[in-house]
Amino acid sequence: MLGKKAYALAEFMVASFIVVILFTSTLGVYVMIRAFSSSSIAEENLQRDINGVMSQIVRGMKENGGFYGLRSAVSVTSLSPTKIDYKGTDGNVREYNLSNGGLIYTSPTASPKIQTIYSPPANSTMTLQFWWASADQETVGMYLSVTQRVADRPISGSVSTYVNLRNMQKS
Repeated sequence: MLGKKAYALAEFMVASFIVVILFTSTLGVYVMIRAFSSSSIAEENLQRDINGVMSQIVRGMKENGGFYGLRSAVSVTSLSPTKIDYKGTDGNVREYNLSNGGLIYTSPTASPKIQTIYSPPANSTMTLQFWWASADQETVGMYLSVTQRVADRPISGSVSTYVNLRNMQKS
């Protein structure tokens, strides 16, 4: 009788060990899928934000009944890798630049005159670049990216585009 009880106890211990292994394996897979899912969602949101910011730079902010984005510029008065000054169709100079980790918009007709258009999420790095994309200086290239770590995985969103200064006076 004692042998049967010992055999049943051994069966129970083996079965318990198998259940524990299956449970921890399932839990590990769940945690891994959840981390991947949360970082994928964060990456989608980051890319959506970056696309919106770039669109705002190109089309502009609404001021005085109009939009004065880069696509409606009549001239670029200053261009550096992280800053662009341009004159709008209303004759006012506006500026986009990377300052203190955020994207800043400055305009004499906006309220307030200096606005933070985008602040990247905590623990992230933002890159903004402007350059002349054509020799005749009628087209400006732009690149914007944000990189951060989510669930110990680096994620990033980036977009680049070219804007033809269609209102620029031809000589």
